[in-house]
Amino acid sequence: MLQKRKSNLSQRPNSAQAKKVARLNKTFPQAELRRLEQVEREAAHRAAETPEQSQARHRRHAEYLASQRAAKTPKLGVFSMQLT
Repeated sequence: MLQKRKSNLSQRPNSAQAKKVARLNKTFPQAELRRLEQVEREAAHRAAETPEQSQARHRRHAEYLASQRAAKTPKLGVFSMQLT
């Protein structure tokens, strides 16, 4: 009887693993430079957006923050007691 093939979905692709290793091997100045370049790219992108795009970005961020707060809020059920 043939053996069942195992899924490899839990394994990372070699390219993702290589990028992770490269990031971890970077020195502090290289990592800091990469962060500064990312900040510059984001600033240029925000400067080029229209007011409507800016409002939409702010709205999406506010919705994201609200969902994060809701996920952290403890749910009080019928049988739970709130300690004071």
